[in-house]
Amino acid sequence: MIHLYGGLALYLAAAGFAFYAMCRGDRRGLHAARLGAFFGAVDHALFLIRISAKTGNFPITGAIEAYLFLSTAIVLLALILDGLRRWTILVVATLPLAVVTTLLALALTFIPEGQTTPPQSGSSLQTILHIFTALGSYGAFSLAFLSGILYLVAQRQLKDHAAESVLGLMPALETVARINCRSLAAGVTLLAVGLVIGYLQARTDHGIERWWRHDPKIYLTTFTLAAYLTILILSGRPTFKGRRTALASILGFSLVMATFWASVFWSDFHRFH
Repeated sequence: MIHLYGGLALYLAAAGFAFYAMCRGDRRGLHAARLGAFFGAVDHALFLIRISAKTGNFPITGAIEAYLFLSTAIVLLALILDGLRRWTILVVATLPLAVVTTLLALALTFIPEGQTTPPQSGSSLQTILHIFTALGSYGAFSLAFLSGILYLVAQRQLKDHAAESVLGLMPALETVARINCRSLAAGVTLLAVGLVIGYLQARTDHGIERWWRHDPKIYLTTFTLAAYLTILILSGRPTFKGRRTALASILGFSLVMATFWASVFWSDFHRFH
């Protein structure tokens, strides 16, 4: 709990510094926001490592760990892109998402264990690959979600003939659109690979029985893949690229969050443990 609340406090402090910097035009607030985001991600990464060392299993075996892994991966990716390309706005946009996912992880700690925890099983290499590719796709879709929001903000500034973005943080509109499309492509690829690995493993372990093939999480994940694949294909069309792709990326993220919720409450086969 110390790690959970400590990481949340760091993310909240970083978000506060980022908001102050955006309002006051003080770049010192951005440096403080970067530090808060970094140490918040490190704190949650240490939590995952300690879980792994304590149990001897792959650390992402529960919804709490999955939410924390997602927020940690997104924040670290945003910090890396900021270091390489000076896209500080991605760090600023990521912080609210990190706060929300951490709050969701904390909320799950108040659910009685018997309602969400089936017997624990070991982690195979296939399981690890399946989880990593699935969570990697969710991270890519999260970046598509954030870049979609940034695209709409940048487009609004251009239409309103606004002055240069606050502190000069916003990349060019074409750059944001490129980030959005590449994130969609990475997410679709990773999710497709994760589905194939998971399907092959389930076939090996359980045969072709109906009980797992008709699991709600499988249906929802397949629909999520189809939806994002459609968005990716349409993003290459002149009538859909840009604003419509950004809007679709934002709306599509609700499917990603639904798949997490399905793992907690709806699915017996995929339920986190």
